[in-house]
Amino acid sequence: MSGTIDHPSFRVIDDFLEEDAWTEVWSHFQFMELLPVTRSRGAWKLDDGVPLGGHELCTDGRDPDARHDPARPQRYPGQTPLDRVVHALLARPELHEGLIADTWDRLSARAYVYPHGTGLSWHVDDHQLYAGAFIYYAHPHWNAHWGGELLIGELEADTDASDDEAEPLPIMGYRFETEDYSARLLDMGCGSFVMPKPNRLVLLAGAPHMIAAVSPAAGHNVRASVSGFFLTPE
Repeated sequence: MSGTIDHPSFRVIDDFLEEDAWTEVWSHFQFMELLPVTRSRGAWKLDDGVPLGGHELCTDGRDPDARHDPARPQRYPGQTPLDRVVHALLARPELHEGLIADTWDRLSARAYVYPHGTGLSWHVDDHQLYAGAFIYYAHPHWNAHWGGELLIGELEADTDASDDEAEPLPIMGYRFETEDYSARLLDMGCGSFVMPKPNRLVLLAGAPHMIAAVSPAAGHNVRASVSGFFLTPE
């Protein structure tokens, strides 16, 4: 495991999985059921295209060696290669310690595919539900000209310690009227970006973020990720 980048709002870890585990996860993308992600819920807007999503996998706690329950196929371990990602996160708590608040008691994970022309609009994860989030890039190859970057706003710039009435950025803007949300983001004015480098893990602590649209230059290549949340008891 190499290439760790630490930032107050996120952490980047390269070579997250062993190559055999990474290959299993990517191979699973070839055959898993993928459904269009609804644009009537969540942060996706009409011009984000139509990403695809798999079925969500959730843990019952923090035990990386939990036993499979055939009656609950959506509970970890689900006996699919997605277990590899979840197990690595649960078995290596030092990866997220100091960044993700220790208020979570479960993990969720879901596969996503972003073909060219798809992305995800600016939003903030619900802090009452999530202590943090993760993204693992499973595709085997990526070109820097294909887009799909994770953009992260500078959370500190959105708050003014001298202003007791300052309000945090809402979870997301309205579906059609986005001007007010845009104005708040423009006031931040800057941030960071993370390339969707293969076999890379990104941990997010709650800053505003979005996924830049995948460029038509990607052709038939897709941005394939396993994403999820550190879930709080809420």
